[in-house]
Amino acid sequence: MAGLPETVFKCTCTREFTQASAYTKHQHSCTKGKKQLFSALSKAKDLLGLVKWSRLSTTGHKQDVCAHTASSSSQVRSDAQILPPDIRLETSSTCIEDDGLPLAQRRSRHVGVPMPLRFKQYEDVLPQPPSVPSYTPRQPETGSPTNIVPARASSSVQATPFRTSRNIFGLVHQFFSSVLPSHDPEEAITLQDISYIPTLTAEDSDTVAIPLDNSFHLYPNESSFKLGHWYWNGGAQKSQQSFKELLDIIGHPDYDPDDVRHTHWDKINSQLGASVGDEGEEWEDEDAGWHKTQVTIDVPFCRTTAQPDICPYIAADLYHWSLVSVIWEKLASAHDNEYFHYEPYQLCWCPPHLPHEVNIQGELYTSPAFLDAHRELQELPGEAGCELPRVVAALMFWSDATQLTTFGNVKLWPVYMYFGNESKYRRCKPSCNLGNYVAYFQKLLDSFKDFAGIYTEGKGVGHECTTHCHRELFQAQWKILLDDKFLEAYEHGIVILCCDGIKRRFYPRIFTYSADYPEKVLVATIRQLGGCPCSRCLIPTNRLHCLGMAHDRAQLRKRSVVIMGYDTRSDVTRSQLVITACRQIYEKHYGVDSTVVEALLKPESWVPTPNILSDRLGRFGFNVFIALVVDLLHEFELGVWCMLLVHLLRILTSINKDLVHELDKRYRQVPPFGPATIRRFSSNTSDMSNMAARNFEDLLQCSIPVFDGLIPDDNHNKIVIELLFIMSHWHGLAKLHMHSDLTLSILDQQTTDLRAQFRLFKDQVCPSYQTQELDREVGARSRQQVKEAAKRAETVTGRARKGASIKGKEKATPEQPPDAPELKQPRRKKSFNFSTYKFHVLGDYVASIRHFGTTDSYSTEPGELEHRTPKGRYRRTDRRVFVRQLTQIERRIKQRQRPQTIHTDPSDIASDPKVHHHIGQSEKLFDEFGQYLRKHAGDPAIKDFLPQLKEHIVCRLRSEIAEPPMESPPEQHNILFRRNQIYHHNLARFNYTTYDVRRAQDVVNPRTPHCNIMLLKHDRIDGEREDNYLYAKVIGIHHVNVVLSANMHESRRIEFLLVRWYESVQSHTWDTGGLGRVHFRPLQSPMAFGFIDPGVVLRGCHVIPAFSRDQHNPGERGISPLAGDRYDWHEYYINSFVDRDTVMRFHYGLGVGHVYSHQANPSSTQDTPCPIAQTPTQTEDEDLDNGERNEAFDDEEDEEDDHVGAEELNFFDWGLSASTVSLSLALDNMFPIDHTFDYEN
Repeated sequence: MAGLPETVFKCTCTREFTQASAYTKHQHSCTKGKKQLFSALSKAKDLLGLVKWSRLSTTGHKQDVCAHTASSSSQVRSDAQILPPDIRLETSSTCIEDDGLPLAQRRSRHVGVPMPLRFKQYEDVLPQPPSVPSYTPRQPETGSPTNIVPARASSSVQATPFRTSRNIFGLVHQFFSSVLPSHDPEEAITLQDISYIPTLTAEDSDTVAIPLDNSFHLYPNESSFKLGHWYWNGGAQKSQQSFKELLDIIGHPDYDPDDVRHTHWDKINSQLGASVGDEGEEWEDEDAGWHKTQVTIDVPFCRTTAQPDICPYIAADLYHWSLVSVIWEKLASAHDNEYFHYEPYQLCWCPPHLPHEVNIQGELYTSPAFLDAHRELQELPGEAGCELPRVVAALMFWSDATQLTTFGNVKLWPVYMYFGNESKYRRCKPSCNLGNYVAYFQKLLDSFKDFAGIYTEGKGVGHECTTHCHRELFQAQWKILLDDKFLEAYEHGIVILCCDGIKRRFYPRIFTYSADYPEKVLVATIRQLGGCPCSRCLIPTNRLHCLGMAHDRAQLRKRSVVIMGYDTRSDVTRSQLVITACRQIYEKHYGVDSTVVEALLKPESWVPTPNILSDRLGRFGFNVFIALVVDLLHEFELGVWCMLLVHLLRILTSINKDLVHELDKRYRQVPPFGPATIRRFSSNTSDMSNMAARNFEDLLQCSIPVFDGLIPDDNHNKIVIELLFIMSHWHGLAKLHMHSDLTLSILDQQTTDLRAQFRLFKDQVCPSYQTQELDREVGARSRQQVKEAAKRAETVTGRARKGASIKGKEKATPEQPPDAPELKQPRRKKSFNFSTYKFHVLGDYVASIRHFGTTDSYSTEPGELEHRTPKGRYRRTDRRVFVRQLTQIERRIKQRQRPQTIHTDPSDIASDPKVHHHIGQSEKLFDEFGQYLRKHAGDPAIKDFLPQLKEHIVCRLRSEIAEPPMESPPEQHNILFRRNQIYHHNLARFNYTTYDVRRAQDVVNPRTPHCNIMLLKHDRIDGEREDNYLYAKVIGIHHVNVVLSANMHESRRIEFLLVRWYESVQSHTWDTGGLGRVHFRPLQSPMAFGFIDPGVVLRGCHVIPAFSRDQHNPGERGISPLAGDRYDWHEYYINSFVDRDTVMRFHYGLGVGHVYSHQANPSSTQDTPCPIAQTPTQTEDEDLDNGERNEAFDDEEDEEDDHVGAEELNFFDWGLSASTVSLSLALDNMFPIDHTFDYEN
């Protein structure tokens, strides 16, 4: 009615609605509202438990009870919820009866009843958010774990640290303070947030969150608003999915073409690109947005030039953000605030199988570096009259130049800033958009040569002076970023009203700077590959090979405390030397490379350039040499491993060039694994062309089976294989996302072993072969010589044009360099050299992880991934003033980015991380048992199929009805199949908890190489570390609807896998450095095939043929089409380095998320007759090649194929066997009518 006030409905996510129907619809999909409701219900549940506890305590009902945290995982089968047995969590010394607990936490009343065998086989424990902190801190106990406050902390800090109770994985959070944190970001984390499982597609997410009417933020209407969002947030390259999203927009009933036709797009885009709150020109705002600042440097012209002087030079225009503005914008974002950690904590692990508590390293906000910074900040005297909470804003910088185009020389040098207060799992995802663009660095322009020529009579200033000016420009740009406003915030903090309504004072602190070696040299102001090439210590070049030796380890221990001390770079000594050198250059006009300057700086590889980061932040305790963290991508994968691979190819070439072709052939035969874990290798791996770091990583992870046996000398082959094993092991440990003190000790020992094995390889293997350059090295050297010759010719031509007085001499200048190499270059001898900076820096990884957390948190890989964004945006510029246009595009997209509401279908359990496995519900692919047995008659995999299947079903049903009320145990003759049909499936998805307590998924497809699985071994001897697992190849995924003769009206779906078992040949051992080897059991063996319950599968595994041991029957047809034995090899390797989770499964008991390995005396049982240990086989299925990458995302559409996973080939003539007799009895029972079945046909 007119005149009445309009009712506004406001959601907890701050969105407002004027219609109740729209508000109700929004509530069904509001993720933030659901999270807050879940958090409120959890707290209410805890509060109710406390009330019950106090009530029971007053009535005297105090007895022992175990606070058992139940991890319910909803399964497809009827027994969906599994409670992990024998896991007891500490809560309080006073315990209560089960009657006082919530119903879901009460123990079973059936004491003494054994659990079903398949439950003991594998307990699929779901990741859990940390225990919600109790309302009262736990009282300290005698011999309590280490206090979070370091020993050197001030004695004024006396409060007992707040500790959470131990969760099901044994993890404990210990906070710095003794009170409950005011903001816990992990309360908002759901199981989907910590899962790698693809839960939805782009079609499942809202296109954009629509605000209220007439509030489309610069857009005049909803139609133009949606189109603008699609254009700016949909990526530069439009895909089929993007095209479908566009069709959804223009096909919506509310879409009006007239609204779009009259929209002033250019004006809107210009306004979106301007600074926030801009009223005038784009670059006039001094408080927010992008700024353009001229960068001026002083160019020294030495006394040998015509005009020795110091001349200012406007080097470039720097486009940059104010760092303080970035911090303000970040903390003002409600979406980012939800996941922002204001207070750090120490993560401890105390599982039942370890005698003491160990520290866990992972996130930056749980690292000693963050804890020390937080402690020091709390101990500082506060600002006068300010009692606000003080918070560390952890800044992490990435910078690296990148090529914007495939052809050409257009480059961009972006600087990204991340916040270490956010989880690395979100920070390292480009889709989360957590990278803040703070500057686009510039290099010296080509006009600098003209500028220098004015003062040198056209001769130029030389390479050394040009390099010096480049360093000065880099430091000058950092001086602009570290402005006075940032320094004031660094010292006095910034008061910000956070989104939770609490005012806090934030102190920015720079923790890490991630860059490759050429840029580390610029940041540290040292010489590139000088006499002391390391950016962290002063080790000379002739000692770079001493990794792991006693002297090097002693110096490393001194550096690892705070990475300071003897033999490390000190800013104090540097500043004095640089000041003296600069006086010689700028006051006395000595050359940059003069003898006087070199005598001062060369011994320690300094350069005569002030270090702005140290000079401006050093007084606050910042150490730039510590901040330059290790870089696994460039230092190991593209460094040490690439260097070793190249020399191994040289050795193979020197023995026989055909061995290189054999290596390429073997790599082509390595099966892929996972959606993108191990990809198909290229046809010419040895050429190493167009390969990224991920390709080199795959080469290393699969190198042992490929290189094994290629070198004829057995001793040399053994040394190479052991070296590859240590390299793979070191790489797997260094790349872990979660480290403990135990795994760091192993990594430390592997670092020592790596150096020893490299020395053995160099001393015993390399001298035996006359190695020369590879073809690619000769070609690269030839191209470099041509480029240098062309550059020399250009310099000569330029001088001739300026000095020549005779016209036409310019034309006479030869366009082709006279010394350009035309003939084929001779091959040079190449020796193996590991005395490099990249090899030396491997010794810093353990210390870096202990100080800053795991390497994935500060690797250069997130920066490399972020480069895709400006490369895509570059296509939308005019290619001329593209830097300024990139800043405008960044502002537009930043303002258009809004938290998207995600719709998930609860019925779609294929992507539900809570379930252990998923097999499709479709029953479109089926066979009658008689038809199925006749189709595969003579196949050894089908021998005694029905009796064994019934026995398997009986065992499962008996274990499931073992608890009262007792029913009569089923027998084989009581098992019937509804409609006498067996149903086939193409895919089975297995979810599992990873070592770092996250959720992941493996997809098994029997028709492809993704068909191998691993299970726990049932008869492992106590204390034995080898052979903890069984391996099998899945040759069929099926289900049947079982009917018991006692109850013909009810059927039960039973899922099962038909597998071919592997048998162990050699156990995986870390001591001797050998991968596990397996082979298939003979087809005639009664233990060759079997059935297993999908619920006992741990995960998929990667199996690589042992190429050195050849195939069984190459070129023959095979005996069992179902088993695919025509492709069998004599032996296979179990690739324990395929991913980090697999590495930790073989470090039995050290994976935090692997709860099954946390028992003091682990034992497990297998409910199917199977051999003790076996492994998967590779099938050469060429039909998969084009579709294997997408099989993890195929739904039941894949199950509509006519293919049932078997070929109709008969090799044996079976008669009326026990299987057919059982089938005839079943058919007679199911169809009690006068009908004659032809069981034979």
